[in-house]
Amino acid sequence: MNFSSQGNCVLSKKTWLISLALLISSSLPINKAYASGVNLEGLGIRAMGMGSAFIGLADDASAVFWNPAGLSQLKGSGYTFGIYSMSALVDAKNGVSNHSLGNGDYDPNKGDLIPGIYPTEPDRFDDDEELWLGAATMPSFLMFKNFGRYTLAGGVFGVGGAYSSYNDKIFDTTNDAEIEADVFAILGLMSVNGSIGYQVTEKLSVGFGVDMLINVWRGDIKKDYISEANPEFNYNYDAEIRKWGYGFQGNFGVLYKFNEQWSVGATYRTGSNITLKGDTRISLKGGSVINGLDLDTNEKSDGHTDFEYGASWGVGVAYKPTNKLTFTYDYRENDWSDFKWPGSNAKFDEPGKFLQNIDEDPGWQRAHGYSVGTEYLLNNKITLRAGYTNESSGVPSQFENPTTITLGDIQIANVGMGIQYDTWKVDVLVGTMWGGTGYGVDHRCYDFGISFMRML
Repeated sequence: MNFSSQGNCVLSKKTWLISLALLISSSLPINKAYASGVNLEGLGIRAMGMGSAFIGLADDASAVFWNPAGLSQLKGSGYTFGIYSMSALVDAKNGVSNHSLGNGDYDPNKGDLIPGIYPTEPDRFDDDEELWLGAATMPSFLMFKNFGRYTLAGGVFGVGGAYSSYNDKIFDTTNDAEIEADVFAILGLMSVNGSIGYQVTEKLSVGFGVDMLINVWRGDIKKDYISEANPEFNYNYDAEIRKWGYGFQGNFGVLYKFNEQWSVGATYRTGSNITLKGDTRISLKGGSVINGLDLDTNEKSDGHTDFEYGASWGVGVAYKPTNKLTFTYDYRENDWSDFKWPGSNAKFDEPGKFLQNIDEDPGWQRAHGYSVGTEYLLNNKITLRAGYTNESSGVPSQFENPTTITLGDIQIANVGMGIQYDTWKVDVLVGTMWGGTGYGVDHRCYDFGISFMRML
């Protein structure tokens, strides 16, 4: 080792306290499968097979998500259940950051999760490609019943969710040390929905729905710095978070049918402020260098984080040139400007030297996108579908890496099929999602979904 003193090879105690407090408040990455925050492609295998362009059509049970006014078009009663799954392949040309706490580059508010303790550590891990099978897998169950001009519907479905699992090993050649880091995180955002659609006139319908949004987070970060030649520099860093919470949002919709060929729709979601409660723990154990700075710790505290689920709105149009062919187009905006990342927002019941309260602006912004879709009735049993989505990201590009993946700007191309058999209908889709950021993070995802509907 070529350090003149322990003071030259570690950070000041004040810098440690501030930086590690930031770190633990960001110990859980949010993992997203949609550019504009924490949404998946939407709800309904049929709607997603049409590229998620469904606001102006909204003529099945998935209208509880896209446009509750469309529920008024449903007749009789029935139920539908299904599952959607997305696998992600992520290519991060710069790997995952391991920035030193003392050089000013480490910033949990921008997605840095793994701290570099000594200035001799490499500033990045080498593993730059990850494949996550079933990274976002979401079930859904919906029921509906028509009462003349009224249609009631509701159910349980996934709004967003994913996981990340990252492991890599690098070396500090100065101290002859092996450095291994693991990050594992799960995000689940589910909706328990109740909706109503009402036909005001033959052409005009309105709708309203309420979502109880249930959010569950789990995150674990582990790092081991091991040097057999210089054991005094060894350390183990361990952080974990367990939180959950719920909130409510309203969904308002309107649908106007000019004639049998043209219809337009609009929808607005209020968003929700969800208070996530649970405990957070940080442990730092090490050799004489860490002990000499009084940094050995094992803290745990209950606390909460404010999760801002942004408001959104959209408009859509549907055109049916023939009885067999349908074209759809949607435009949507999502407001993530008030979003609070765990690395920028945390309050602890028992603050300590590492678990410190923080409230900052992570710099997220509005996002917008459009979708186009088509559906063709091949015969009385088989329907073919295809669609495309293009959406900008509301997430700062410097936030992107395989442990905090938010997928950046995205494009989605899906194809699907519906099969009618007696009182049952089966819908399937396959597709791909791709995009990237200006910071060398590219991704491609592969989607599959299937649902079953039965009329009663």
